[in-house]
Amino acid sequence: MSRKLSFLSRHFLMGLLVLAFCLPAQQSAAADKLRIRAAANVPAADLMADSMKHFLDILKEKSNGQISYDYFPGGVLGSIREVHESMKGYAIHMFAGTVGDLAPYDKLCDIGNFPYLYTSAEEGNKVWEKIGPEFYDDLATRSGWRVLYTWVGAPRDITAKKPIKTPADMKGLKIRVPNWPIFITYFQDKLEASPTVVSFGELFSALKTGVVDAQENPVYRNIASGFYDVTPYNIQTHHAFDLNDVHVTEAFWQSLSPEQQQLFKDAAKEAREWTLQQSESKMGQSIEEAKAKFGAKMVQPDVEAFKKAAEGLEEEYPYLKDMVVKIRALKL
Repeated sequence: MSRKLSFLSRHFLMGLLVLAFCLPAQQSAAADKLRIRAAANVPAADLMADSMKHFLDILKEKSNGQISYDYFPGGVLGSIREVHESMKGYAIHMFAGTVGDLAPYDKLCDIGNFPYLYTSAEEGNKVWEKIGPEFYDDLATRSGWRVLYTWVGAPRDITAKKPIKTPADMKGLKIRVPNWPIFITYFQDKLEASPTVVSFGELFSALKTGVVDAQENPVYRNIASGFYDVTPYNIQTHHAFDLNDVHVTEAFWQSLSPEQQQLFKDAAKEAREWTLQQSESKMGQSIEEAKAKFGAKMVQPDVEAFKKAAEGLEEEYPYLKDMVVKIRALKL
């Protein structure tokens, strides 16, 4: 079975959704039922996708079936940009991704992608439990995007077709990165690699055909996506910890009744707690699973050298400098 729908199939499905739905949410005539259309760009087995599925199931249960959903994981509805455009047009209502995915609409969201900002997922979650509520409320006002819940997950590592030990080994490496400006700057200017933006849904093919020779993601995502089949070396750089999220447009949020909004808040709290437990478990198991099931070769690089290469990065993104200083100064 194909890893993804073809380009034409994806856009045919998206076209059907656009034609079928033209309201902020599909409500019943009695205005007491809500059907949500939700998407994720990662496979269904990925924790990011599984977290939102769990959230949707909680919503359905807590509403006694008054809230239901259609769910499309695996990037079948297009790239992140395409999904966001569809959300603004109300063809899709909810997306599981990262806060950094919202940077095109609010540049402060780039903070979610900042390399070596904290040393562990636990530390990252404590940071965002302190500063997140105010940040997300302000984000909704500034950008029209509302974050329902977040969690800092497993560290991002590089997978490659060859072992990498030092930043010097990165020179000229064709590595896929998300469309995050800070990542592009870090890999291109600081590590002298050759970063290429490739849609996640096209990444396996790009690695297999040599369009790129490396990529970077958490180990559990590499397992779920089969990346070790084509890039067997896992370079444990731990260069970033994703600020994962589930988000909607502010227009969709405001279309909900106060009772529905409270259901969403309660379900989000419960889903986040479940996700944090799952994330901790997966971080403990995924490395051994990658080695045992996929023959992944774990490489311990000179992490301090990779970290040193990121020094001063905030000077190139002055709009983030105050936040970087604030986060690093937090007493947790």
